[in-house]
Amino acid sequence: MKTFYTTTAALRAVTFAASLVLTGVPVSAGDVGKPILRLTRIESEVGVGRAYGFKRVRDNVRYGRKAQRFEIRHGDCGGNKHWNDCTNDRQRIERKEDPKGRIQRVGSKVWYGWSMYLDPNYPDLGKTNAAFGQVKMRNWRAPLWMIKLKSGRLNLNIQSAENCFLAPLSQLRGRWTDFVLYADYSQRLTGPSLILYLNGEKVCTYEKPMVTPTMARVENGQLNVKYGIYNSYVSRWLDLNKTKPVAPLALDDRFDLSDGTRGKSGSPAAEPFAYDWGVKLPTQIVYYDEMRFGTRRDQVDVRMIEARGGKPAD
Repeated sequence: MKTFYTTTAALRAVTFAASLVLTGVPVSAGDVGKPILRLTRIESEVGVGRAYGFKRVRDNVRYGRKAQRFEIRHGDCGGNKHWNDCTNDRQRIERKEDPKGRIQRVGSKVWYGWSMYLDPNYPDLGKTNAAFGQVKMRNWRAPLWMIKLKSGRLNLNIQSAENCFLAPLSQLRGRWTDFVLYADYSQRLTGPSLILYLNGEKVCTYEKPMVTPTMARVENGQLNVKYGIYNSYVSRWLDLNKTKPVAPLALDDRFDLSDGTRGKSGSPAAEPFAYDWGVKLPTQIVYYDEMRFGTRRDQVDVRMIEARGGKPAD
């Protein structure tokens, strides 16, 4: 059974031997990965620039002085000439790597570490998706990997398939959960392409390449990381919970396989916020902290960093 972080004391019980990772020798307290925050920006082109959407806060942190707080409310969508969430049954408040390719590229091997806290009242939106982190390739629709909540279950998705169950929503609300993810974006592997640790426990391993030769030719290996709250197919929840009759034009989300999707994914409405359903999507609040990337697990694993007195990311 998975265990979840609840107290600082529990983390300090981790011995310094935890730093003897991969290399077999101790690492110094100052040997930590690079912060992800400063290499990203709010994706304002398709989101909505509300003051409540993103904040640096001190009231709820995992380690250090500040955490990142994301909040999304009913109708927080936007669009540009390339894409419009409002007409594609979506809404988001996300930070994205910009310029792309500074954290990872095709052929690189990267360790990521972060902690996530779901508000105690975080809603179960049923079949409406909530994505909390992903790496995408430019002009390739399906993320290489994504952390996604759907129907009350948090999963790791690889190329849009639910490859690994992580935890039920009930075990994520109101507590910090620590993630460490290793990704090998090579086309020819010498080991797993992805390993995921949840609160120090290895829970997922993926053995196949995440990047195919066809994908690599699309954008010369340009990848980018995104995180925050990204809802897709919001009309599924609205249609199920509506109190007024609504018969909108459905969105039948069909895309060619060459763009990285598998099959189709229909939804009740292409423009869900154009209708009065009698209800609104519940507000969602998520905190992130200690977001880093590096070349070794001990550089990004907050439990190992804290145990040896390492410097917080913020």
